[in-house]
Amino acid sequence: PVAAAASMRFAATALSPEGVRSPIRHGARYLLRPSGAGWKVVAYRVRRRLAPRPLPGAPTRGTLFILALGSDARPGQSVARSRADSIHVIGIDLRRRKASIVGIPRDAYVSIPGVGAGKINSALFHGGPSLAVRTVERLTGIRMDGYLLTGFHGFRRMVTLIGGVEVRIPYPMSDAASGARFPAGPRRLKGRPALAFSRNRHDAPGGDFGRSLNQGAVILAALRELRHDVARNPLVLFRWVAVASRHLETDLGVREMLQLLMAAVAIEPRRVRNRVVSGGAGFVGSQSVVHLGPGAGAMFRDLRRGGTLGG
Repeated sequence: PVAAAASMRFAATALSPEGVRSPIRHGARYLLRPSGAGWKVVAYRVRRRLAPRPLPGAPTRGTLFILALGSDARPGQSVARSRADSIHVIGIDLRRRKASIVGIPRDAYVSIPGVGAGKINSALFHGGPSLAVRTVERLTGIRMDGYLLTGFHGFRRMVTLIGGVEVRIPYPMSDAASGARFPAGPRRLKGRPALAFSRNRHDAPGGDFGRSLNQGAVILAALRELRHDVARNPLVLFRWVAVASRHLETDLGVREMLQLLMAAVAIEPRRVRNRVVSGGAGFVGSQSVVHLGPGAGAMFRDLRRGGTLGG
């Protein structure tokens, strides 16, 4: 087994030095992971109180890089062999418990191994997640530890099953193409509205740049939900793993997915930076593309040094 849950309840009587008797009712839930020949407590809940962070079972050293991909596959199309609608590199500094989300515009004109120059979103179409990973690794100089891929349906289901996400709508939205119609301000979004918010680009500042930033905000909102859920009940991690297993394609095993979530729980959202690489719109022949500027290279170098932007 890669993890286990345990619970305990008992009733007792405490006796003070003065002879005063007081009833005690105790209840606890525990999340455990294998450790040598035994088990280690990862997190616990006793009378609604949690163990101090970082969680003992979470990895605490080095850096972790995950490529998060959203496919624009329509019904009947393969999620793994359609163009990418969302591309984000997530870097995690495990020791300092900091992270960064770096969005790459889907129309960025880059070198795709074995294919040639083209829009980065076409790497998924030409060679699936493995080629998308290789393309981003070549562009950034960062070796990915794993990837997470979902499509429109999977995204909607995941957001709904975790109870929605709380995001701040940064400006009034009215985009007929995506269905995003929201006033500015905080709002809890479930499946379909969350997808509309993530896909809006026609009235987003900078087009795909603004959309990529909003997509990063949804990832950050999911982190807040995870931490909130675990604060109420550590065993909810199993539900998150189950939801991810059903609606994500990934090269991470169940054990690695659980470790990734445990590492995420230890990171406070205010210590996560959400950015999009810089660039400008242009053309290659008649094809509209995004040319990444020198600032993008500097951002990638910064990220690969320690897993986060800005040191």
